[in-house]
Formats: sequence, structure tokens, C-alpha cells
Amino acid sequence: MDGAASADPAAQVWTTRELFARHKLIGISAVVLLILLLAIIVGGILASSPTAIADSSTCSTWSSANQAQQQAYGMRFIREHGAPPGASRDAAGVVAAVNAGCTQAFDNDVQDTASVVDAARGQ
Repeated sequence: MDGAASADPAAQVWTTRELFARHKLIGISAVVLLILLLAIIVGGILASSPTAIADSSTCSTWSSANQAQQQAYGMRFIREHGAPPGASRDAAGVVAAVNAGCTQAFDNDVQDTASVVDAARGQ
């Protein structure tokens, strides 16, 4: 009889410790990769912060803001400046006007210098 065929199935059970003992380089590489992945995820979470939009904010800042922040700025724009030319007198109209102006800014590669006020006014 073959020795491998008569081996006890319980002897085939691998533990994590046994895997690391047999494959040290692969095990260490896997742990380093896991730590690197966790560091990237945690760094991304910690680096993301709420964006406050002001009149001097650029279209780049506008594009990274979420919808609630854009709506809040739209309401403030109406209070401080009135409705943009050709837009409705509500926050959605301001957001649409800024989006249209910022789209033009991105098309012309001036998104880092065009302000949201300029974008809303179509300048």
C-alpha cells in the first residue's frame, strides 16, 4: 500500500500557522499587502472633508461638492445676489446655472480660475 494513500485525513488540515511556516515569503507579502490596502482606505477616509462653497470657490471645488452643499450655496446665492441671468429664482436654478458655467470652464480648461459666481452669471 502507498503511504500517501493511507495517510490520515486529519493530518491534511492546515492551520494559518502551518501555512505561514511553509510559505513565509507569500505569507509576509500577503500581510504587507493587507496593511498597505488598509492604509490607503483609512487615508482616503481621513483625507475627505466637507467642502464649503463660497463665492470665491472655483469650478474644481464646485465639482467636488455634494448635492446638499451645492443646494446650500444655491440658496445663499439667491439671498446675496438674486437669480442668475436666465435662471429660475430658486436653488435648483442657481445650481443649474453654475453647472452650465462650470461645464464651459472645464471645456476651456479654466476650471481652477473660474469662480462659481462667474459661472452662475455665465461669464
